[in-house]
Amino acid sequence: MNKTPIIHYSKDKRSLINAYFLALIPLIIFSIYKNGILLYQNDLINFKDIFIPLYFYLISIVIAFLNYLITKKNLKELILSSLILTSTISLNTNMLIFPIVLFIALFITNYLKEKFFFNSLSLARLILVLSLLINAYSYLNIAEKLNTFNYNLFDNFLGFREGGLATTSIMLIIISFIILSFNKFYKRYIPLSATLSYLIFAFIFSLIFSNNYLNLIMAGHIYFSFIFIASDIYTSPNTILTHIIYGFIIGFITAILANLTIYESPYISTFIASLLIPLLNKIGNNWYFSKVTSKHTKNHQN
Repeated sequence: MNKTPIIHYSKDKRSLINAYFLALIPLIIFSIYKNGILLYQNDLINFKDIFIPLYFYLISIVIAFLNYLITKKNLKELILSSLILTSTISLNTNMLIFPIVLFIALFITNYLKEKFFFNSLSLARLILVLSLLINAYSYLNIAEKLNTFNYNLFDNFLGFREGGLATTSIMLIIISFIILSFNKFYKRYIPLSATLSYLIFAFIFSLIFSNNYLNLIMAGHIYFSFIFIASDIYTSPNTILTHIIYGFIIGFITAILANLTIYESPYISTFIASLLIPLLNKIGNNWYFSKVTSKHTKNHQN
């Protein structure tokens, strides 16, 4: 069977959206602990700064609601998109500029995706970088800047390393992927193919650019992007074959760009690859229908 399950009913879409929310919960909780509670416990921030991660998540919900009032789009989808985007930002993002840029990013990308075919979440995420550039461009929290803790490789796997708010824990990202994979409408072959492609080509390009391969593969935000952004409900291919090709392309481009800009690479690659989706769908549909026609012809001859 080469066709993936197609969302025919609103209840199917709701079940997938609910799965996304459920998959985000452990990542958001960990981000609040890592970038707030843990820092306070070690006397690195004031009590009020504990709530900075929570501020970003709450303000993202408010911005989603404001977009809903204007666009009348599905509120639950807007909140989900807003939370996914916020999960990827740096703790150092300008708190005053962030709401403005997030509102503009959601509004513009929702408007443009009705006229053009592209992954709107990846473009919105790239626009969000503007709210980080106002401050010093860095994804390190204060403990990571001061190198306060002596984290080992397993600690990095758990999520104690630099990255987006909720994108550092590879362990929790794997759990999120498992949660999503239980939903038959989730396009799991995209992140699987993208991850395999990335791991292979990141190794090759790390040799060419003389970069640390271990640092490249321990970047949780890359896998977060593959799982939550590349596998977008609407802007991704139609068949399992094209899911695999699409994921392969994303992983390949990410591997190249990660040696130049590791934090933004998966979002750039997803946006670029999404422009190829109409072509991939055409190739996939032609292959699928030719296979069905061939099978029908053989059965008729028999």
